[in-house]
Amino acid sequence: MVVAAVVALSVIAVAARIGYLVVEDANQPQARPAPEAGTPTRTTEPPPPRPGAPVPCDPARPVFGECFPPDYDPDAVLDRVAAQGWHCLRKGEMDEVGSPVFEPRKCEVEDNVGQPYTIRASISYQTHDFKPSGKLRSFELYATTSAVAHRGEHTSREDAIKAVITAYRITGEHIWQGHPEQAREAAAVFEEITPRCYSPQAGTLNGASVRTASGFEITCSGSAGVASGDAVTYGQSLQIKPA
Repeated sequence: MVVAAVVALSVIAVAARIGYLVVEDANQPQARPAPEAGTPTRTTEPPPPRPGAPVPCDPARPVFGECFPPDYDPDAVLDRVAAQGWHCLRKGEMDEVGSPVFEPRKCEVEDNVGQPYTIRASISYQTHDFKPSGKLRSFELYATTSAVAHRGEHTSREDAIKAVITAYRITGEHIWQGHPEQAREAAAVFEEITPRCYSPQAGTLNGASVRTASGFEITCSGSAGVASGDAVTYGQSLQIKPA
């Protein structure tokens, strides 16, 4: 009887020990299986931008949005425009109508030959922090047409639209020089934005926009004509910037 009791107690002890180990093992954190060879792992790194596509203006400060890549040189663009006879000015200098230049640099031209109004067109660029040393944020073309009635002149919003479109046809190739893929994309969407420039939407400050495959946006916008005595002026702009 004593031997049977001892054996029974031993069996109970072993069973209890096994149960304890089972419970303890269940409470232990389970190791994750190692990924199989060739299995892709998740990453938080954003994909690299397409060559020539917009990049963050300041990665540490997302509020600045996106800018042109650093291989776009706005001063080289305006140098080539100046070589076509446009008059270029730096920030703080006075333009043709006596207004100070607020952009880092601006080139302008005037034409009153062959039409019953005067065209003034300009191209300028702006940086993300509004300083000449900042990163390139946008290019803007602006054209106005002015007419004085007692001189027998007349003009309309459509004249200003045609003027800004012509200004882009002259200067646009310089913006995209060295970036053939973006140049092809811009040429395609420019044909799309041209008729939209004549729409009522493009006659507002928000304007009408199209976007290239690389992520640049071209916006055509304007406002109502401004009259002063028997003179009237219409203005239209075309802006190119990261979308």
